[in-house]
Formats: sequence, C-alpha cells, structure tokens
Amino acid sequence: MRVNGLKLLRETLGDKAIGYKNNGGYELFFKNKEASYNTCLEKLNTISTFLYPVFNIEVFSEVDNKFGFKNIQPKLIFNKAEAQLDTGKMMQSLMQKACSAAILILNNSTITGFEDVKNSVKILLDQMEFTTKKLFIATNGFASQLGIAQVKPARNQVLVTKLIENLKIKGTFHLDEGYTYFRNIDNRILLGGGRNLDLSGEQTAVFGTTSQIQNYLENMLSETILPTIPFEIEHRWSGILGVGNQKKPIIKELSNNVYCGVRLGGMGIAMGSLVGQELAKLLDSQG
Repeated sequence: MRVNGLKLLRETLGDKAIGYKNNGGYELFFKNKEASYNTCLEKLNTISTFLYPVFNIEVFSEVDNKFGFKNIQPKLIFNKAEAQLDTGKMMQSLMQKACSAAILILNNSTITGFEDVKNSVKILLDQMEFTTKKLFIATNGFASQLGIAQVKPARNQVLVTKLIENLKIKGTFHLDEGYTYFRNIDNRILLGGGRNLDLSGEQTAVFGTTSQIQNYLENMLSETILPTIPFEIEHRWSGILGVGNQKKPIIKELSNNVYCGVRLGGMGIAMGSLVGQELAKLLDSQG
C-alpha cells in the first residue's frame, strides 16, 4: 500500500508540487544493538530478493558511514527506494486542488460526535452542527474519540534545527528500531521520535512536548547525528499517529452512511491517497 499510495500521490499532484526528492533512506544501529545489527545484515539479501518484484532493483545494501555519525555500528543499511517530500507543499497543493473543485474546507473546527440517521448524518461540532449525506472519518490519530476503538493515538515529538551551514546530511534516517527518525530539510535537521521512552505517556491525543523526550532528542543530535557541528533548535512540536495491533489500515463501512479510513500507523503520507481512493470505491460499491 505504501508503494501504490505514494505512486498515486505523485500522479495526483506531481513531484514538484510535493517537493519529492529520491535521496534514499538509511538504517542506523547504536553500538549496543550489535545483535539486531548482525541479524539485519544477515537478512539483507533475503529481503532484497523478496522486494525485487516490487521495485525491480536491489533495494538494500551496506554502505559506509560517510556522514560522520558517532556511537553507531560501522555500516549503515541503505534503502535506495526511499524518498522524502515536503509535507507543507503537499498539503498546500491538496488544498488548492480541493478548492479548485469547489470543496469547502472548515479549519479549526472540532467534531464532538455524529448521529447517523436514515438518509443523512448529523455532524456535531463544538459551536454548531450540520448534516451531510455521507461521512468519511479520516482523522486517524483522533479516530478513537469518534468511537473507533481499534485505533489508539500515539504522540510523536519533533524538533527542527536552525539553518546549518554546509550540511552534508541528505536523505531519511531511522534509528532505535524505527522509533526515531530524522531527515534533512534543505540545510536543517528534522528529528522526531523517542516515544518508546514513555509508551503509556505518549498514548495520548493531546499535543505537547515533554522534557524527557526533548532532552533525549537533543542529546541524540549532539552525541550521534551532529557530534562535531554546532546547532540550535528553532521549533519543537508534536503530531498524533493512529496505531493499532496491526499495520493494515481500517477501511470499512461503520454504518449505513458512515465510513472510515484510519489506523495508518505512521505511514499516512505514503498510504493516505490510496486509502482515500479505496474509501471512494467502497462508497461507490454501495450504490
């Protein structure tokens, strides 16, 4: 779904409109994770063979640490199929496309509930209500607040540096079994993760940051990612993922007029377009 979803997104908006860059992705392993590191290296050929029919390339390879990272295993695992995009540009392009189709977007409106009646759905907001023929729930991380119990919120904290002169780091990077992610945004580093330090505390739909996780992220910048490069933090924020007991999204009819496309498990950018398309097909199939 990630491959097909990203393909659909690129076809819908175009690479320029979403700032798409195929710089590849890298898996890093801390020095104290030697067992996991060796296991992954042993499985590289098997996984690449498995993925070859999808990408028609050898996806994974071992590469040297050319970025100056510290306190990690000597080799990085390179994924040549991974890319990055500008989510701000993507959202702007999606909103422009929606507006050009005369679709109304209501911002800063909290939905507190809904009522599915015979031929319509009443949408309840904090300050008003309105009716619609059909309702698609695609709020993902907030789906549990609308009665979809299979989806749990998972807050991910993020920070981004100020501009760093002559930054050599290009691409997307994963650490700590995928719980930590960083990438360049031009000449800045965006770093997010650390949820595994407090899984119960971060199972929340409330935006915010904590000193425990923000300090962890800053230490990772100074000790591992940018050990010899001075940096300053410009912004800190959080986002809410929608996760569950499996990675497959929930795309289904909840009642006569209500449908959902949720539980994207941190892969919403890649899968979102396809989930939306599948939702539309599901509605069409109902006549």
